[in-house]
Parts: sequence; structure tokens; C-alpha cells
Amino acid sequence: MKANDLLDMIGNADDSIIEEAKRKKKTMVPRWTKWVAAAACFCLIAVGSINTLQRFDYLKGAGCSAMPGTIVDGSYFYKVDHSGVWRYSDGNTEKVLSTYWEDGWIVNETGLYYHYGKDLYRVDLDTLERSKIYSANDGTHIGIDLTQDGNVIVTVYDKNARYSYQVLVSGETGDVIEQLTDKIPYDSNTPLYSKLHYQVGERKIELVQTGGDERTPHYMPTENGTPLLQEGCWVSDYSYERADGILSFDVYRGNEPKEDSEMLILFADGKTILEPRYSNHSGSIGHTLLYVDSNSPENYGSNGSGIWCYDTDTGERWQLKIDAESEFYAFTNDDRTLYSCVPWSEEQTAWQIIYEGNKPVSLRLIDNNIIE
Repeated sequence: MKANDLLDMIGNADDSIIEEAKRKKKTMVPRWTKWVAAAACFCLIAVGSINTLQRFDYLKGAGCSAMPGTIVDGSYFYKVDHSGVWRYSDGNTEKVLSTYWEDGWIVNETGLYYHYGKDLYRVDLDTLERSKIYSANDGTHIGIDLTQDGNVIVTVYDKNARYSYQVLVSGETGDVIEQLTDKIPYDSNTPLYSKLHYQVGERKIELVQTGGDERTPHYMPTENGTPLLQEGCWVSDYSYERADGILSFDVYRGNEPKEDSEMLILFADGKTILEPRYSNHSGSIGHTLLYVDSNSPENYGSNGSGIWCYDTDTGERWQLKIDAESEFYAFTNDDRTLYSCVPWSEEQTAWQIIYEGNKPVSLRLIDNNIIE
């Protein structure tokens, strides 16, 4: 067929055929665009679902895990992933705060405090009524620490402007008592107030920089302006360990931290000691430190660790006997009860502390899983 003949055929085509072709071109949607629209909708649903899961802890960390809680007036407060903060007392459990509403929590005799976004809330431990007591005027989110007298140190963060600062607010009303630090840029080596000031009992401890460099500053712990270590010794602003009634710091000599450091241990009643670092202590009873020793040859736990005691007055060490198989990794205690947990499980285990005279000698199982 010649080109001219083809053009003649096109030219003689019926007008209705041409109009129908134009209409289909306007209304016909490519099939792939439908899949794009569906995918976009799925993404919106997924983002919303991820946000919800994050609010309920399902995407925080790898699986469920337990961390030691806090004992207040004989009641044990602890976190259950995907649920909230619970209270265990005399064999009974109750939820005191839903996970959905908090980004972090702390508790003492004056109440349970939690923060959500830029807001600080207080839960009355008797009525469980919640009230917002403070809201930051700037920044993007906050963090909280409790002081010895029941007030709250609020750290205001701004992840966009990249700064943080701290204010002291009343634990009862949320009124600002004092601005503790000015705005400190994220890339600054200036520590926040709570990194340099501590209190145990009536003792107030302040870290004063004595050397080092921007990467590893050296601090001297002082009490009422008096150094607590010999010249040449120092602590960092991040290596402290605390248990109820005691405050301790890793102590170093020379320019760099070493594994064979010592420990400066400060008791609330005024006793101060410097000891070789043998293990991370998690609790105390009077001047007796309680700790887990994973290298213990005795098998008072299914993983061979168990709880060890060290009397800092006499130098005696012994292991608490237990009446049931269990794993010990981290724990908290008062004079009557010890609560233990391991990070690879969500279980929390309760033990009664048994004494011979004033000496703790064994643990008696109360509940192998207070969550159930």
C-alpha cells in the first residue's frame, strides 16, 4: 500500500470513530496507577500503625525485657513492656500508669512522676489521680530526675536547635524554683547540673573539674568543699553507680580510665571508703553491699551466679543461699524484700531476705513472677 492511499483512508474515517477514541483516551487510567494509589494508602496505614506500636513499646528494643524497679514504703514499682507501670505490695499487683501516656517515669514517697512530650505529670500514690504540674515553654521534649527532697530536675531538650538546659521544679506544684543551667549546645562538653551534683542522705557531693581534656575531663568529688580523694585520683561525670542509701564512683589514676579502677563508696550515714573494684553492686543493707558475681563457683542460682554480700565494716564476703532455682542478673532491695530480674525475660521475681541476727544469710522465694 502506498503512503498516499493510507492517508486517504485516514482522512475518510468516520467522525464518530475519532470522537470515541478521544473519549477513551481521557477516561482510561493506566493499571499501574491503581497500584501506586493502593501502596500510598498502605504507607499511611503503616506509618500510623508504627506510631501506635511505638507508643505501646512494641518497637522499643529487641523483645520483652525486665529492668529493676523502685521500692517505696514497702511497695515495689516496676515497668511491664506493652502494659505500663505496676505496683506490687503484699502479694497484690495493680497498674498505676498506662505505657501509652509516658516517655519515662520515676517514683518516690511524694508520688510517681512521668513525662510525655514537653509535659511533666504527677500521680498521687493513694488515689492514683494524675495531674499535669509543669510544661516546658520551649524545646521539643524533656527528661526528669528526682532530688533527695522530692523536687524534680527537668531537662529541656531541643533536638532542632540542638541544645538542652535544666530547671528545678517543685514536686508538689511544678512551680519553677531555680534555673540550674543555661542553654548548653549538644556539641558542648559542659555537663548539665545533674551530672555534677549528687545527694545521699543529707550529704551533698559536688564534682569539681581538676584536669583532663575536653574528651575526658577529670573531676574531684568534694563534700562541703573538701576533696574526697587524694591528689592524682579522679572520677568521670558518667561512671557513677548508685544503690539505695549509697553513692559510688569509679576512681581512676593517671590520664585514661582503666578496668582495674577502684570505687569511692559514700554511705548516707557519713561513712566513706575506697575499695578495689570487684563487681557492680546493685543494692545494700546498712554497710553491707549486695552484688551479682557471675564467676562464682557455687551454684546458688541456675546460672551459677546468685547474690553475694560484702560487709564493708569487717571485710567478710558470703553468698546468700536460696530455696529455689533462679537466674540473677540485676535486682533492687530494701531490708525485707529483694526483687530480681534478667534482661532476656519480662519476669520479675520476689524474695524474702532471711537474717541470722543482723546478718542477711538467705533468700526465700515469695513469687517467681509477680507479673502474672
